[in-house]
Amino acid sequence: MKKITILALSLIFAFAAASETLAGTKWDMHLNYGAGNFHSQGAQRFADRIKKATNGELEIVLHPGASLGFKGPELLRAVAEGQLVIAEVPTGMVEGDAPILALTAQPFISSNAKEQRMLYQMAKPTYAKELKKFGQFTLYTSVWPFSGIYTQRPISSVADLKGLKMRVYDGTGLAFGKATGIAARKMPFSEVYPAMKAGLLDSMYTSSVSGVDAKAWEVLKEFTPINIVGPVNMVNVNQKAWDKLPKKIQDIVLKIAAEMEDEMWNIAQESDIKSRAILKEKGINIPTVSDAFRAELDKVGDELRNDWAQKAGAGAQKVLDEYYRATGRK
Repeated sequence: MKKITILALSLIFAFAAASETLAGTKWDMHLNYGAGNFHSQGAQRFADRIKKATNGELEIVLHPGASLGFKGPELLRAVAEGQLVIAEVPTGMVEGDAPILALTAQPFISSNAKEQRMLYQMAKPTYAKELKKFGQFTLYTSVWPFSGIYTQRPISSVADLKGLKMRVYDGTGLAFGKATGIAARKMPFSEVYPAMKAGLLDSMYTSSVSGVDAKAWEVLKEFTPINIVGPVNMVNVNQKAWDKLPKKIQDIVLKIAAEMEDEMWNIAQESDIKSRAILKEKGINIPTVSDAFRAELDKVGDELRNDWAQKAGAGAQKVLDEYYRATGRK
């Protein structure tokens, strides 16, 4: 009887272990934007491909719209502390914890997606070194179309910016506001529309895609494409959670992640074209930025980047110098 009991218990434990193996690993992934946003849609393709390629051994469950309760500036530490295993982390939003990561969020540093990706590739080793301090690394990145400004009235010079009550999303926006006389307020995107309706804001700086997501035409009339920044998002994973995966699963994830990075950078330009067309169709005016206005903006950008580099340290300046030489910007 005793032998039968021991055998039964052994079978139960073996079955439980097998069930756990079959169930595989599940990661909950924080996403900042709604399920319909192209970043979230890309993350869904990433999760679907991984689940299929690993036969369900790794499943990534998405939580779009910041539904897990974390805000942008908190994400670096949330992943570091294991509160989140994997998360979409905007580089410009976490500079309070890691100033160097805001390098790709500097104002007017790039004029197109090709230059912005070059900048990120140059910054990548520095980013990896910094992220290691926070117990995480980047699986893949994506980029937003360049941000412009949405207003009620036309904007054609730096002087026209003075007095605007503008929503911004990062330290770059706050610094730009201070330099140009804008009353800049950093707030989550979900709070923008109510603030507009209440008269607390009369403008915002964000991309064409976000303007469509927010139905900007319901409260604003102009989208001036000053191209202040093309924000880079990192999809970061906690190192300890990563180390628990079998190497064969890690290899699959890294391969799919590399493919996703190319895909997401390419799709940003397509999304910008489509979103601008929607904005125009809905009655938003999109003027051409004059050479004189562009020169004013570039001057502001130069001053802000210099100030930021002094605070971010020698590593930041080294990457900037390399980038400036490569693009002939200085």
